[in-house]
Amino acid sequence: MRISKRLLAPTCFALLLAPLLVGCGASKPSNEVDMGVAAFQQTSVTIKAGQAVHFVDPASGGTHLICVGQGVRCIPQTGAPAELNNPQGMTFNTGDTRDIVFSTPGTYTVVCIIHPGMQVVVTVTA
Repeated sequence: MRISKRLLAPTCFALLLAPLLVGCGASKPSNEVDMGVAAFQQTSVTIKAGQAVHFVDPASGGTHLICVGQGVRCIPQTGAPAELNNPQGMTFNTGDTRDIVFSTPGTYTVVCIIHPGMQVVVTVTA
């Protein structure tokens, strides 16, 4: 079988490009929260008690210290996950991802104590 050189280059290109396009246009999971340079990309997320929020600090993100709080202060809240319920915050560096389980129903404001105005509201239903 003989393959035309005219068809070979486009076919090879398509085969190389296909894996890169898998998932393009796909929506993010409803429990994912992405961090930008100085802002969360989502303003809120709703999950059921016992589920995790998937926090992502992508390659375009930066260093963040996140916790349950208000403004640029960590304020402990009954029922909040231990990882986010401390005065120092939880460090995220560029490329980090973590799943944080919210076990108790309620509304939790997660802030970055480095970046004013960076907050996401996590609503946990029963």
